[in-house]
Amino acid sequence: MDATMGLASSYLEKPVMYRVVSNIPKYTVYNGMLKVPPILHGSSITTLSLNKQPLPKQPVPDLKQTAERYLKSLKPLLTGTEYKNTEKIVREFISDSGVGPGLHAKLLQKYQNTDNWMREWWLQVAYLGYRAPVIVHSSPGTVGPPITFKKREDVYAFAARLIAGVFDYNQIVKSGKMKQEMVRNEPLDMQPYGMILGTHRRPDKGIDKLLHTDEAEHIIIISNNNFFKLRVIDKDDKIVSEGRLMATMKDIVNRSRTEGKPVGILTGNDRDTWAIDSRMLLELGNNKNIIKDIETSLFILCLDKDMPKEAFKGKNNASVRAVQTMTGFNSRMNAANRWHDKTVQYIVSADGYIGMEYEHSPCEGIPVAVLHDYVLKYITVGGDVTSECSDFPRAELLKFEINAAIECAIEKATVTVDKLSDDLDMECFTFDKFGADAIKAVKFSPDSFIQIAMQVTFYNLHKKPPAHYESAALRRFINSRTECIRSTSVESVEFAEMMLRRNAVSKEQKKAMLLRAINAHKDYAGQAASGQGVDRHLFGLKMIAQSEGMELPELYKDVGYTRSTYFTLTSSQVPYKSASFMCYGPVVPDGYGCCYNPRQKNILFACSSFRSCEGTNTKEFARVLQQTLCDMRDIASE
Repeated sequence: MDATMGLASSYLEKPVMYRVVSNIPKYTVYNGMLKVPPILHGSSITTLSLNKQPLPKQPVPDLKQTAERYLKSLKPLLTGTEYKNTEKIVREFISDSGVGPGLHAKLLQKYQNTDNWMREWWLQVAYLGYRAPVIVHSSPGTVGPPITFKKREDVYAFAARLIAGVFDYNQIVKSGKMKQEMVRNEPLDMQPYGMILGTHRRPDKGIDKLLHTDEAEHIIIISNNNFFKLRVIDKDDKIVSEGRLMATMKDIVNRSRTEGKPVGILTGNDRDTWAIDSRMLLELGNNKNIIKDIETSLFILCLDKDMPKEAFKGKNNASVRAVQTMTGFNSRMNAANRWHDKTVQYIVSADGYIGMEYEHSPCEGIPVAVLHDYVLKYITVGGDVTSECSDFPRAELLKFEINAAIECAIEKATVTVDKLSDDLDMECFTFDKFGADAIKAVKFSPDSFIQIAMQVTFYNLHKKPPAHYESAALRRFINSRTECIRSTSVESVEFAEMMLRRNAVSKEQKKAMLLRAINAHKDYAGQAASGQGVDRHLFGLKMIAQSEGMELPELYKDVGYTRSTYFTLTSSQVPYKSASFMCYGPVVPDGYGCCYNPRQKNILFACSSFRSCEGTNTKEFARVLQQTLCDMRDIASE
């Protein structure tokens, strides 16, 4: 991909324009310049049009078909008595006298009247209306391969090339010449690529707002809790040279030797508390303009302190870096060297770490992984950078004004962030016994193979099946997000039970049971990816009921629904071309998170649970998972 189009004109020539989540609105003229009016809660946050081929709408599945698939997914999770009662509730729900058909008809009307019936609801409920802290609970991290910096200047050069790489990538996106991705002959929605850079989540009481600008020409750099604004596009609409950026990085580090006030840690608190605190912050001094600068920046670069040696006691480098990525590790280290509302925060530290945290609201992980891989490649293939010390852009120090109330808020946020960060237990590792090639060689789907291994692992540790969520991308439909793959099946549980009593079963039976479990997963994954899953349909019907002021239907109060949506195992595949991986926390207090990057010869895993839960153990999960993968390969190879 070649960068063929420059970025927008200088801020000196026209005002910054950014807007709240919106449909593509009509433009109005203000002082002779185009301006976009803010419109709440629409389907797109960018004016870029990145799809060269039209995409279909996300379908609304058949109600009876959803009911049957739903019941099938519940069989391994319910007792016989529970299942009979749930089956009765489901049959009543979809009957002619039940509420289901009426809700379904209204959902079909929404399908007809919108480009995507789910997106607006999902954005509000799953993300902008989610009130827990975004760190760990919502915002994933990316851990890149370790970097060797031989001297301090290497860090400045690396940071300079990173900035240039992100802007180069942004130019490619804005050029509209990105090749449309395909799955076989089906085009995928490219709009998410325009929703990453220049995006910011503004805290608000009850439900946050998503802001975006397609015209960002500056970034924010945070160093030792000090905030700097750096304009990266010069007066000739060109990216500042890497040599000049290198000199700027050195200047920023020198100017931030004194630790700044830990204002950034406020963004790691729960969203309603942060909404209140942000209002107080906005009322002081020049803080309103500082936050606007953060909101309208392309991305944030966090120059972190080196991690102390004691942080690595009992944990490998990847596991420590995962926590550093998601939370900053703790308030004594880098937890205040963040602004978690920003969609993209790149993180670099002189002890050899490169990573990224991304706020999840605007898009899923794949476009973020593509950005990350592009930037790493850009840095790698570039030549040496020589500092141009005589003429470099000096970043503007953004000094927050605080008072006693903000200091109190910082203390409370510090407690919240430290507690959550300390509670997060990560085990990240590279499984190097084999990778995707070896799984394909025995004619199995790598994703299904890994998913079944996770279920066997959970069953081995807890002697019961998990309510297992796997994320399926719906990018073959316009403005779509995800569907849940209900990975737990009767077949996967039968295989897991067999693995605990493996000596009682012949080799042929083991392989046949493994094949059935993998095929069951493949079938459901295919249904979910084609918009025929269970969870989003049921979610849509529930939202219709709420919008109509109806009492919540019995189906949603039933143990079948509550148990099957209490996801004790959350998983997703996020492939990177580089040796990078994504990580996130569990979604329930007694659950596990497991993200993985299958590569040709190995598989990168990031496993998580909470230390406060006595029933979970991330280290044991990681150990058993590795053994299970080997055992399954032995079975598959027989």
